Amino acid sequence: MYDYTFFHGSALVRLIQDLRTHAVELYKGNHCYLVNKKSCIYLKHSTKRLSPWQFTFLSEHLSEIAEIQNDTKALFVILICNDDGICCLDYQEVTQLIMVGNMDQTKSIRVSRSTREKYAVSGTDGKLSYKIGNSDFPQKVLRV
Repeated sequence: MYDYTFFHGSALVRLIQDLRTHAVELYKGNHCYLVNKKSCIYLKHSTKRLSPWQFTFLSEHLSEIAEIQNDTKALFVILICNDDGICCLDYQEVTQLIMVGNMDQTKSIRVSRSTREKYAVSGTDGKLSYKIGNSDFPQKVLRV
């Protein structure tokens, strides 16, 4: 079984290899990083080998996400789909999928992808009407 550092490493390497990245530092806990002193990335991973991938958000995760959003310029939730790729969601997209303010119940985001397609994303409280590309990360984070 893989340690979370294996999956975080795959995302962090993609981020660091982009010339627009000047600084990455651990922000809160072991799954949140501050990028270029502006944006925060909140990483979650799935060890499931094939689509669909399910990401669970407990009340403490939702609380942490809301707090980080208030403290930083921009927040992105990075969903690492085993070795398939990365689905990068900005805070607005996350709030379309799960109600972050409702911390009374566990929420989830489901990511699925067919061969050579982008990620379809749905959550406990809604779904995106468009798909997210693997190549959207780290571009979305570094545009801030």
